[in-house]
Amino acid sequence: MAGQVGNITVNVIDNLMVGALGVAELASVSFSVSVYIIFIVVGMGISFALPPLVSEAEGAQNPREISQFFKHSFLLNLGFALFSLCMIELAMPHLHYLGQDPEVLELARPYLRISAWSMIPFMIFQTLRCYSDGMSATILPMIAIIIGNFFNVLFNYMFIFGKLGAPEMGVEGAALGTMLARIMIFSILLLLLFYRKNLWAHLRAVNFLTYQRRLFKKLLDLGIPSSLQMFFEVSAFAGASIIMGSISKDAQAAHQIAINLASITFLICQGLAMAATVRVGNELGKKDQAGIRKAGFSAIIQVTLFMSIAAVLFIFTRHFLPTLYIDDPSVISLAASLLILAAIFQLPDGIQVTALGILRGLQDVKRPTWITFVSYWICGLPMSWIAAFNLGMGPVGIWVGLVIGLSLSAFLLTWRFNSKSKQALTN
Repeated sequence: MAGQVGNITVNVIDNLMVGALGVAELASVSFSVSVYIIFIVVGMGISFALPPLVSEAEGAQNPREISQFFKHSFLLNLGFALFSLCMIELAMPHLHYLGQDPEVLELARPYLRISAWSMIPFMIFQTLRCYSDGMSATILPMIAIIIGNFFNVLFNYMFIFGKLGAPEMGVEGAALGTMLARIMIFSILLLLLFYRKNLWAHLRAVNFLTYQRRLFKKLLDLGIPSSLQMFFEVSAFAGASIIMGSISKDAQAAHQIAINLASITFLICQGLAMAATVRVGNELGKKDQAGIRKAGFSAIIQVTLFMSIAAVLFIFTRHFLPTLYIDDPSVISLAASLLILAAIFQLPDGIQVTALGILRGLQDVKRPTWITFVSYWICGLPMSWIAAFNLGMGPVGIWVGLVIGLSLSAFLLTWRFNSKSKQALTN
């Protein structure tokens, strides 16, 4: 959970420091994030195939499989990073078709270009991190991320504002600082793994000269549905951000503040979901069917308690939190109203991501993918458009649609795990 918060802290720091430059600058980061976050989450989804396979192999005491899965996952993740870089570059000349403010677009392009290159160190880190998580050594990625975040603040301070002899680059400097921080994070994690001999032994045994098609297939069979699950949710939020941008740059800036704050609690829940993936996968490797059900429902209970507290905090601090990002009164007022809806969707948001993690531990990914597709694309995003424009609710209406999509997803995924775990107990 601490590692997941550290991951999003990189973007939170960017938003806090860029917000000091003005509304257009903050809106440009919001738009950029809405584009490249899609590649981030799809890449994370592909990398998330590794922990359940590693934890199952560890539970079955099969060290050779652990090395094999790591090697094949590393190649897939690196390939996806290069693919993402190419796709973002190809999209760059066509961004004006998304109907954004010209000033925002001009600031967003260099930020996006550097962010595309930072996909490479990010996906290398994801491979090392998912291996470490699958081996239940979650503290190592956490340490790497915390140290990396310290350097992210330093690099942002240098390159955004032109301090300590660095050039003043504004929004572009935030992207450069993030990329340098990501390089440091994966380098630190690699060093930490090297000094943990039991973990390094599996990496040392890797032979990068030979590959097996069946292992690529197994990783992709888990990774592609997992990435689609994340894509359907995040693309709905990205679509909401783009719709916000068509209303006004103030609305887009307010949306970015609210979604950035909601992302913190979401990623804490995703950390718990990853722990549940590993625990369920480990019980699967041991053939302990009762343990699978206990591990899954204990995670759902914990996330329900945590997100209930987060919802109350969002409501009581909704007027204060936006002031940490910007001093524009109209943006702060709108962000405060959006945080009420963010509080409402805390519970379903936490439950759905945890249920996805549990099902991933069971290696059940195809049916949950359809659930997320229907919840976000067929229900959530269309309802956002209808509420915003047809019902005249404006920016608030966009978030009403998101609440509906998240609630449907949480209900259906929890029902799926309950049904699947009962079936597993009788087999």
